[in-house]
Amino acid sequence: MGRTFIRQDAQVRNSVTYDDTVAAGSTLESAPTSIEGDLNGLRSQMKRAIYADSAGDWFADIPTVNSKKRAISSLNTDLDDIEEKRLLFRAQVLTDISVTAAQNWEILSVAGSEAPSQVRASGATTNGAICATSAFSGAGFAAHELVETAGVNAIAPKNLCVVRDSTTGQVIQSSGRDVYALLQAESTGSDGAAFDDTSAGNRVKLSFVRLTVGLDDLEACPVADIAGLTINYVYVRRINFDAIPEQAFLGDSAFIDQSASVDVTLDNAIDNQSGAASQAQDIDWRITDTFTLDFQTSDGGVNLLRIMPNAAGDEIEVNVDTLDVNTVNDSDFSQGATFDSGGTGISVGVTAGYISTAAADLGVRAGAELYLDDANQTGSTWAQTAGIKLSDTTAEWDAFETAFGEVSLLNAIVASYNASSRTRADAAVSSAITANTLIEGPNGPGSANLDVDLVDYRTKTFVSDVEVFINGQLMRNGANAAANNDVYPSAVSAEQQYGCFYCEFALVAAPGNPDQITMFVN
Repeated sequence: MGRTFIRQDAQVRNSVTYDDTVAAGSTLESAPTSIEGDLNGLRSQMKRAIYADSAGDWFADIPTVNSKKRAISSLNTDLDDIEEKRLLFRAQVLTDISVTAAQNWEILSVAGSEAPSQVRASGATTNGAICATSAFSGAGFAAHELVETAGVNAIAPKNLCVVRDSTTGQVIQSSGRDVYALLQAESTGSDGAAFDDTSAGNRVKLSFVRLTVGLDDLEACPVADIAGLTINYVYVRRINFDAIPEQAFLGDSAFIDQSASVDVTLDNAIDNQSGAASQAQDIDWRITDTFTLDFQTSDGGVNLLRIMPNAAGDEIEVNVDTLDVNTVNDSDFSQGATFDSGGTGISVGVTAGYISTAAADLGVRAGAELYLDDANQTGSTWAQTAGIKLSDTTAEWDAFETAFGEVSLLNAIVASYNASSRTRADAAVSSAITANTLIEGPNGPGSANLDVDLVDYRTKTFVSDVEVFINGQLMRNGANAAANNDVYPSAVSAEQQYGCFYCEFALVAAPGNPDQITMFVN
């Protein structure tokens, strides 16, 4: 059979009303009742993306600024260029450093806080303390060198350090020219590594220099002009723009990076620290009983982490919006734990071996499928190692509801048991029974008109749980006489006990061929 392809001129009509002023928020999803409403929400969001709160139309072009227009893609690229832009600034070392007698160089002690706190940046792009790579390592490193990291000109290499007299704070001069120093690291060290005090490793030194007479190059500072002096210095640090400290461009005179000659407080140390703070020894932080150590939000309004030692019971308190614990191994709680204690608390192990709630219901809900298992399953012939599955498909839940209603599992089990307990009784009419007359056996309350009693249906529903056959024909049950069906129940419990009921038509007890009654109770 041939196929007919129909092409409509327009699948969906254009919007009747164009509105780019719809308020932002979740109502953009919940409020629209048509595709026009959805489109107006998108138009409004597009306008905000282009203009924010400024005037403009959703269909307008992106504004041109300095002959440039930037879309989101180019904005991301340009922003990354800015963030990754490398900058140089000076960082101060205020530890007093004594230049050894008869030397115009000094190997800096890491343990004595003389070396830069940043990592070694002897490469062209590495962030850290810029230093030139020495031609030597080991014993040969203990000498003056003029090795430089090239800068904008011969008198401004990138590894040039500013030097000050630690006592007067003034520049040190040699023959009327300022004394500087070149920061240099051992040849065998690694770019990006932390400085250390190990011979033939990542040791670092200052080689003191001054301008030449022509002021166009650097030369070694005479030993007599620097040996025996105590100095502080400022080194050059490379960093990405997005990580640059607030005080980076305040100049050379603010010696605040690290020092033994200024007030050493934890606040100053934290303010001046950037990057890793390595520590090669144990640290014991002792807090006097009943005092606290608090890590707070920027405004001091919330204790994010509070450590509270107390003889009556030590405590650690965490007040955060999200606690993300990423452990490689299992987390170990030596005692029980309570979750959602501010709402409906669930206790795990508070009572040994139990998951419980104080008063509320307890639900177990799996994101995929739920299995039940115990130790007895191991070693059994049960093939599914995960245990017994609660359900296989959504259809099983629907079938359960259809069969039993939304009832408890125990209720359904009992109902299934009761449904499987089917009771039967057979009786013959022993005397004629007129329509709507109580039909009863020998133990009935009145005159018997059956030769035996029928089945007790006191706890059953006559219409749905009782089946009556007369002469092999299934009768239609009614709830009472008003239903005008074939049969209906007695309303008296003592009569229901013996299966007594009523029939809407007469029954006969013809000699040798009486009417036969069979009753099933499910």
